[in-house]
Amino acid sequence: MLSRELRTFAKRGRRNFTAWVFLFPLAVYFLIFQLAPIFISFFVSLTDWDGFSDSFSWVGLINYWEVMTNDILYPDFWPSFGTTFLYVLMTVPASIILALVVGAILNSHIKGEKFFKTCFYIPSVTAGVAVNAIWLALIDPSTGVIGLINETFGTNINLLGSTSTALPTLAVMSVWGGLGYNVLIVLSSMKNINGQLYEACEVDGGNSFSKFIHVTIPGVMPTLFFLIITSTIGGLQAFDQMYLMTDGAFGTTTVMFEIYSLYMDLSQVGVASSMSYILFLFIIFFTFIQYTVVPQGDSKKRRKGGFGDAKRLMLELRQEAIRG
Repeated sequence: MLSRELRTFAKRGRRNFTAWVFLFPLAVYFLIFQLAPIFISFFVSLTDWDGFSDSFSWVGLINYWEVMTNDILYPDFWPSFGTTFLYVLMTVPASIILALVVGAILNSHIKGEKFFKTCFYIPSVTAGVAVNAIWLALIDPSTGVIGLINETFGTNINLLGSTSTALPTLAVMSVWGGLGYNVLIVLSSMKNINGQLYEACEVDGGNSFSKFIHVTIPGVMPTLFFLIITSTIGGLQAFDQMYLMTDGAFGTTTVMFEIYSLYMDLSQVGVASSMSYILFLFIIFFTFIQYTVVPQGDSKKRRKGGFGDAKRLMLELRQEAIRG
């Protein structure tokens, strides 16, 4: 009996050892390149280090206070937050709504579904620099499609050269680039919805729109919640488009771009680090708000009016069939 327990313990130990052998490289990578920089950057945010000198002074929370209150030294701090939030409002709702609509269309068994899924997903696997270069060529006011329109109609359209159009243009690019990923996630969730729920809604008199509202949306609500959270976090960290397309000009300076400017252009590494942690706290705050406000699943309560709960309809249909 004892020897059997020892053999079981030894076998379990070998399995654990094998698992840790495979996990060790990833654990080392996480500790060195993920966890350590978090603590180092927080320490740097409490100093006045410029990123080059060998010495620095301990300033505590002064960097945090100065960034948030000193409009003379850091006039772009709060405006960059406003630009970032506006960018999130432009991209997140549009991304979720388009992904839901396109996913529903693809889920209706249209011809060429695989072809369309591939076309939508290509931008998601294309390098961001290449995508930005293509868009720059397309909307160039001299040589691109916009340039052709300007030459043909005598207009002077410059989408990236105006405060009123630069940020919306970048938002459209972002929605286009991330649509394929969102569509595939939503579509995979739609594929897992029980087909009997659609049948129950149809028997109760529901049309395609009713099935979409009362069955599809509640069925993919947990997936939509996930996409809303991740899209919001990605929008709050927007940087590459602003850096490559406009260099932060014409009202496109986001928080991440301001952090980059403080670090690279002004060598204020401590201040830039403190701003990154302020952004981190904002992300945590908005994630918590979304977690408490955005519904994460279908309500367990019965819906009043309309077509009711599809599950309840199925039960009623089965009971009627048994009585018949």
